[in-house]
Amino acid sequence: MQVQATQTKTSPTALLDNVCTQVPIKDIYLIWAQVGPLLEKALDETYEIKDILYGLINKKMQLFISWNDNKVESAVVTEICEYPRTKTLRYFLAGGTNLNNWLSRIQEVIEEFAKRNNCTHLEVAGRKGWVRKLKGFKMKVIILSKEIK
Repeated sequence: MQVQATQTKTSPTALLDNVCTQVPIKDIYLIWAQVGPLLEKALDETYEIKDILYGLINKKMQLFISWNDNKVESAVVTEICEYPRTKTLRYFLAGGTNLNNWLSRIQEVIEEFAKRNNCTHLEVAGRKGWVRKLKGFKMKVIILSKEIK
């Protein structure tokens, strides 16, 4: 990435400042102590944090983060869904601080990943408030949930 090459030339620590990137599987454990708590706050009854880690390590999910001041500021988990007529990258878990600092930049990184993986659509499974924050997305369906007793 051109920006990273420039940053490396100007400052030895700038590479970790205000960067959004996909985390390679081999590096997930290195940052999990920072990422896990961010994601755990956003979980509901459908997943436990160990399920997310398992999905990432086993290549069923992807992890994207933003770094700022040499620490993880946000984390977004995605998964590729193959429908009969489309291949879609779904955002389904996100957590972090300073949303306005990273949201548009991480969206660009995730969309480029989706294109490289031949996805034709992006979708978000999340709270209704994301409609106001995510540019280019529109509300298509509402998912209702009921526990069966």
